[in-house]
Amino acid sequence: MFELFDISKEEQEKILKQARRVLSGYRHLKRAYTLSMPQAHTQHYGGVSTSKTSRTSNESPELIRYLELGEKVEKIEQAVERVENNEYLKNKYMRADEVSQGELARLSGYEISRYSHFLRIALFDFSVFYDIIDFSNCDIKIETVSVSRAQ
Repeated sequence: MFELFDISKEEQEKILKQARRVLSGYRHLKRAYTLSMPQAHTQHYGGVSTSKTSRTSNESPELIRYLELGEKVEKIEQAVERVENNEYLKNKYMRADEVSQGELARLSGYEISRYSHFLRIALFDFSVFYDIIDFSNCDIKIETVSVSRAQ
């Protein structure tokens, strides 16, 4: 998965660790988002802005926190949706109930080592879509292959 990029083993582990950290916090973030929903009878929603730059001072701190949590949850969910084979990430990090690594491997139909390989690939893909990886610092290796037809 990292073969296309000139990324050291240490940097690879750092990227995967950061992706795991973001995804591991998803359940807590989602719960906080759900619980922080402002009560309709205490809030005035007229003219509420969802843009960080145009939020006004008359918006309550509770509403601002709710909107910010929603943006974070949405960013994670959108990045996960873009990952091919995202079921590995959804089952490991986004299910309401936590399931052991062995049980997840069994449910996927693979041995733990193969399951872990696919999970690492999904984590790397997530790190790309979540903008954890800064491609401006990476060198991309491109190999060309010449194919000729016999005449």
